Amino acid sequence: MARYRPHIIFAGIMLFYFLVRRYRPMSESIFIKHYLTDLLFVPAMCLFALIFLRLIRRDNSLLIPISFVILQTIFVSIYFEWYLPTYHGRPGWYTADWLDILMYFLGAVLFTFIQRKL
Repeated sequence: MARYRPHIIFAGIMLFYFLVRRYRPMSESIFIKHYLTDLLFVPAMCLFALIFLRLIRRDNSLLIPISFVILQTIFVSIYFEWYLPTYHGRPGWYTADWLDILMYFLGAVLFTFIQRKL
């Protein structure tokens, strides 16, 4: 069962992510409408990478180094909060927000906590 713990956590995060995406237009909370999906994005992405790496390497003790998680979070922040709002062809689709970047980094902290518990 411990072998599938990352899979179960990933499925739970993705289910919660899609529920938030589905019902956030009905919510009056600013956090739920604008920031909760950003908080969940990095842990979901890192867990997917961890599951994939463990599958390829066939080593269930494999962990993603914190430096890689931080680097990945920096790339996500640059892409979604600088590149897309600046260079995307449709105005208004993407907005740059420093609180989104904060949520990405809080998600990285959440992932490192989850990874330690695995």
